[in-house]
Amino acid sequence: MKNAAFTICAKNYLAQAFTLKKSFQKLNPNCDFFIFLSDDPSELTNDVKHFTLLDDSWLPGWKKMAFKYNVIEFSTSIKPFCFKKMFKEGFEKVIYLDPDIYVTNPLDEIYKFLDKKSIVLTPHYCNIQTEYTGSITEEEILFVGIYNLGFTAINNNSAGDKIVNWWMNRLANKCYADKFDALHVDQKWMDFIPAFFPNDVLITHHMGINPAIWNLHERELMIDENDEYQIKNIQTQELFPLLFFHFSGFDPFKPKLINRRHPKYNTDVYPSYIPLFKSYINDVYENGYDTYSKMTYSFNSFKNGENIIPLYRRLFRALESDFQAENPFEEGNDFFKALAKNKLLTGVKSNAFSTFNETEKSRRGSLGNIVIMVFKFIKVVIGIRYYSSLLTFVNDITRLDKQNFLIKKND
Repeated sequence: MKNAAFTICAKNYLAQAFTLKKSFQKLNPNCDFFIFLSDDPSELTNDVKHFTLLDDSWLPGWKKMAFKYNVIEFSTSIKPFCFKKMFKEGFEKVIYLDPDIYVTNPLDEIYKFLDKKSIVLTPHYCNIQTEYTGSITEEEILFVGIYNLGFTAINNNSAGDKIVNWWMNRLANKCYADKFDALHVDQKWMDFIPAFFPNDVLITHHMGINPAIWNLHERELMIDENDEYQIKNIQTQELFPLLFFHFSGFDPFKPKLINRRHPKYNTDVYPSYIPLFKSYINDVYENGYDTYSKMTYSFNSFKNGENIIPLYRRLFRALESDFQAENPFEEGNDFFKALAKNKLLTGVKSNAFSTFNETEKSRRGSLGNIVIMVFKFIKVVIGIRYYSSLLTFVNDITRLDKQNFLIKKND
């Protein structure tokens, strides 16, 4: 039985996925690598042979999943289904890697972990701190989950199969990023695994595995005398070979920033990252970043081009059982007809992630001020006691899922 690895991405991340594949295969030549495309391949006629495409044979009802989830939710929801497909194809040990990961050493050590364990997980960070210094707040970590699922490795054994089957069941319908429901895509579910499988899970503290923006406060990148990348545990001074770096939030157009949302993490402050970043950027551009990064997500619009706004996805989530829609993207299906009948279609033809222009975005601030004035007026009219109750009601009713009153029951 062979070992393998895979990633999942939409078209706009294909340059990163190809870069990951190249870096993995260079250092792990005896392992297979697969790219699962969570998008429509029609723009990629010359590249289709490089991907595993969406198909009901291994991902039942995928069109409904693609409709009710946004691009991140959908791409992560299919992860356990990909594991299952590869298990059925006879792979013994399988590693998942996010497309923005760059492999710098063989991953033999990870595969060896699976000789004795069924699943390998990495915490977002490993060292406890009384005064926390990380860039990602502890509150955010509590929301997104203790373990980062940009990486995991699962063994094709009894426990591994149980985990995958359970995970598939949950992600078919519960892979939303939703703080109200305590969900964060595929990732938050893994908080259960150490409780369910205490003897089968390895929570590794190998600091050369999955270093990223959320753990740079505890890890230092170094280059040894052989020009090999090392990661030092700042607290213990222990050294680990860098197996792969996770370029989460990295923008190749802004090569100095390690993460575009945290400008203090940059190569001026951390110059040891410069050779790694140069190598990664060169490979990403060589693999078509200029072309692929401009591609839009196919599942952001109906077949007729009508833009799918987040409200539609959550309404479908809430009302899925009421509509016979094997392919919700078709304008002839019952759900689309209900949106049209209730005058809920925007009329905007686009599959862009945002259809608001800069002028419209600037108006949001003015609209927000008006809403605040209205709420202040309501507080004066009804008093603070009833105003507090109103806020509780509004907090619930304004969730996108609760807007099903917009669609009449007889539709």
